[in-house]
Parts: sequence; structure tokens; C-alpha cells
Amino acid sequence: MTTSSVKNRRRQDIDRTRGQFDDILEELTHKIDVPARIRDKVHDAKKTVQVKAEEVKQPLSESVETLQATAVEAVPQIEVVSQVEVVSQVKDLADEVRDEVAPQVVPDVAPLTVTARQRPLPVVAIAVAVLLVLLVLRRLLRRKS
Repeated sequence: MTTSSVKNRRRQDIDRTRGQFDDILEELTHKIDVPARIRDKVHDAKKTVQVKAEEVKQPLSESVETLQATAVEAVPQIEVVSQVEVVSQVKDLADEVRDEVAPQVVPDVAPLTVTARQRPLPVVAIAVAVLLVLLVLRRLLRRKS
């Protein structure tokens, strides 16, 4: 072996060792730089949370849209059914009242039944309010005893 080949080998060994030291130094520097590692972990966690949030938002928004569409379709049907029921109930109640009221009072009650038939919703609202007041009073009396 010649002196130059030995020098070249040594030079290569030294360069390889320097390269290994550089790699080790980079790893150690990264491990020692705790704030940078924390920033990296926080950044990764943020990305993960954002991805998960998007995964959850998509089905939820689709469900909300479906529910809204269903509600929009159902509300007019509910209103029509409840108005028809209210009108029939008011007519039934008016007939019951007319049957049970004394004959002397019938001329005074007749205009009220006509009004109730023409505008059933206010009458029903008043009836519901009276029922609610009675229910509240009933609960209060039960609590006291």
C-alpha cells in the first residue's frame, strides 16, 4: 500500500466519522430543543383535531339539513291537522254547552257560540290558558299537602 492510498482511506474514514457525528449532533440538537418539539407536537395535534372535526362536521351537517327539510315538510301538515282538530273540538264543545245550558240562558250564549265558530283559535287559546292555570294550581296544592 502506498502512502497516498492510506491517506485517502484515512481521509474517507474521517469524512465518514464526521458525517456520523453530524447526524448524531442533529439528533441530539433536536432532542435538546424541547420548545421546537412541543411546537411540532402541538402543530400535529391541531391538524389531527381539524381533520377529526371535519370528519364529524360533514355527517352532522348532512343530518341537520335532512332534519330541516323534514321539519319544513311536516310543519304545514301539523298546522292543518291541528286547526281542523281545533275547529271540530270547538264545535263539539259549543254543542255540549248549548245542550246543558238552561233555556233562559240560550239567547245570551248563542252569540258566543257563533263567535267561537267564526274564530276558534282565540277561544281555544283561552281554554288552554285556563287549563294551564288549573294545572299549576293543582300542582301547587299538591306540594303544600
